[in-house]
Amino acid sequence: MKYNNETLGALALIFAGVFLSFGGVIIRFMESSSAWQITGYRSITFSLAILLYVFIKYKKKTPEAFHNIGYNGILIAIILGFSNTCFVWGMSTTTVSNAVFIMSTGPLFAAICSYFFLKRKIGKKTFIAIAGSMIGITVMFSGGMDSNNYIGNFIILGVPIGFAFQLTILNYNSHIDFMPATFLGGVFSSLIGFIFMANFDISTHDLLLCLFMGAFQVGIGFMLITIGSRYIPPHRAALFLLMEPVLAPIWAWLGVGEIPGTTEMFGGLIVLTFVSYKIIDQFKNTEEA
Repeated sequence: MKYNNETLGALALIFAGVFLSFGGVIIRFMESSSAWQITGYRSITFSLAILLYVFIKYKKKTPEAFHNIGYNGILIAIILGFSNTCFVWGMSTTTVSNAVFIMSTGPLFAAICSYFFLKRKIGKKTFIAIAGSMIGITVMFSGGMDSNNYIGNFIILGVPIGFAFQLTILNYNSHIDFMPATFLGGVFSSLIGFIFMANFDISTHDLLLCLFMGAFQVGIGFMLITIGSRYIPPHRAALFLLMEPVLAPIWAWLGVGEIPGTTEMFGGLIVLTFVSYKIIDQFKNTEEA
């Protein structure tokens, strides 16, 4: 097993998917908060958690770290805000099954970005893993895919596309620490949430859950994505992050008793098999793109 930057990057992305997979079940415990309220309030502690990381790492050189992100960092922040907006807006106009299915196409868009912008050829094993995972995702949500919600489906498509560009920028500029850009993305997302929420009133119960999500569930997840994407090509990074849609139904089952259907479980098993295949190969051989 080769413990180098690529291996550590892969581990960071795998655990990022695990942290992000808890989002659905946490939202199920909300009492009455709207999607915009959740976005706005959770982004507060998300930004603070990222900023704390930057302060601890750079101390007096924090202003320099923000300066070093340059225009690419600003672009990443805008993409993060854009993706969050598409997610919330799309989720309000389409079904959850549609949304998760569409967002799970991330590896395909990441592969396209990786090929055209980074000039990276997709290795045979990676291609097999992506193709197999897409088959599994299709099986997972074949029973709930509703083609009538065209507008919502089109909007939610901005999430995997934006994410693919984010991973590409992070990997192309691997010599730059874009954690300050992730902080700015959180600030941007919070502003969008507060602009669109109907009112600021939120129960203490929901507020605490939102603050917890921002600092830990989403905060740590995106910290790990920012770190891991510097060392892993976009198409492989997005592949490892498929752990999120695979694990999310399991946590919903264990947490609130939402039992996944047989088809969904079978599709998830297919995805997990192909992702595990690539994870094992990643640790054995890091030379393939």
